Amino acid sequence: MSKKQTKEVFYLKKISRQFSGGITIEIATASICLGDKILISGPSGCGKSTMLGMLSLALKPDRGKIFLCDKVDILEKWKRNKRDDLAMLRAALFGFIPQTAGLIPFLTIQENILMPQGLIGKKDQDWFLYLVHRLEINTILSHKPHQVSVGQRQRVAVARALINHPLIVLADEPTASVHPSLADGILELLIETIQETGAALIMTSHDTKRTLQYGLTEFPCEMDPQNQITRLYL
Repeated sequence: MSKKQTKEVFYLKKISRQFSGGITIEIATASICLGDKILISGPSGCGKSTMLGMLSLALKPDRGKIFLCDKVDILEKWKRNKRDDLAMLRAALFGFIPQTAGLIPFLTIQENILMPQGLIGKKDQDWFLYLVHRLEINTILSHKPHQVSVGQRQRVAVARALINHPLIVLADEPTASVHPSLADGILELLIETIQETGAALIMTSHDTKRTLQYGLTEFPCEMDPQNQITRLYL
C-alpha cells in the first residue's frame, strides 16, 4: 500500500501464522492509516478470518512485525505473554464486527453496546446516544438479542464496535448472515459511520461486487495450493 500523508496507525511486515490443515496465512508489509477502507476478498476457507484475528491482536502470528501507533511492538507483547496489555489495546483502539453479530444473549442491547466502555472504564453517553440514533436502534435498547431481527443485531454490532472511538474497525463478513435486501443498508450505515469517525476499516467479504460500491479498495487473497499458503499483499 502506498505511503499516505494521513496518520499511520498500524504497520506490519511479513506476518504469518499456520492454522488448521497445515495451511499458512501470510500478510506482506502494510502501512494502514486513518481513513483507509480496505476490503480483503477471497473464497470461503482461504483464511480471511485468520488474517483479521492476527490484525485484531487476538491471534498470535508465528513470525513478523506489528507496530501500533508507531511505537507499540505487538509481537514483543506476545513473546512476553502480555495478554492483559493486548486485551486493553483491543478494547481501547479496535472495534470488531463478527459475521453473526456475536452479541451476549443474556445482556440487553444497551448493555451489549456499552460493554467495551466498561472494559476500559470509559463513559461517553453523548456518543452512545448518537450511535443508537444514527443506526436506528434506539427503540430496542431494553430488548435482548433474541427479541430483535438479524438486521438489527448487525446494527447493534456496528454500534458496539464504534463505541470506544476505535482507530481501527475490523469487520468479518458483516453481511454474511443477513438477507441480501438488508446487506446494502448495513454496509451503507457502516461505511458512513466509519467516515464520520475517521477510523480505518478493514473488512473481509466474498461479495466483492456489492461491497466495492461503497468506496473500499480491494486486496484479494492469493492462494498457493501446492505450498499450502494464502498470501495477502496490502
